[in-house]
Amino acid sequence: MSSSIRELFMREEKARKQLISPVLLDNGLTPGQGQAGILNNLLKEDHISQKELSVRCHMDTTTMSRAIDNLEKLGLLNREINPESRRSTLICLTEEGRETAWNIRAAFERLEAIVSKDIPGEDMEIFHRVLLKVCENLEENS
Repeated sequence: MSSSIRELFMREEKARKQLISPVLLDNGLTPGQGQAGILNNLLKEDHISQKELSVRCHMDTTTMSRAIDNLEKLGLLNREINPESRRSTLICLTEEGRETAWNIRAAFERLEAIVSKDIPGEDMEIFHRVLLKVCENLEENS
C-alpha cells in the first residue's frame, strides 16, 4: 500500500470537512463541536435527557453540556423539566432547531451519496463493517 491508514484518515477528514463545514456555518453551527450530531439525534427522538443524548452522540457530559448551551443560545433547542423527575431536564428541538436539523441531515445524506458513489453495495457493506470495527478498536483503547 502506498498510503498509511493514518494518511488516508487525514485525507478523508480534510475532504469531508471541506464539504460539510460550509453547510454547518451557513446554518449557524460550529464545525467540529458535535452540534450536528446532537441535532440529528434529536430528530430521531426528541425530549430525551442530556445523559442519554451524550451516550447516543458518543460525547462526554462536559462537552455535551457546552454544546447544548451553545445550541440553546442559538435558539435551536430548549431544556424542559422532566415531568417524571423534576430534578432532571429533557432536551428538545425548537421549530428553528427542527428546520436546521433537517437541513443538516440533508447535507449529510448528500455527503454519504458522494462517499458511496461508484462503490458497489457489497463493498459498502464490507467497508461499513470494517470501519465499525476500527471505531470499536479505537474506543476500547481511548
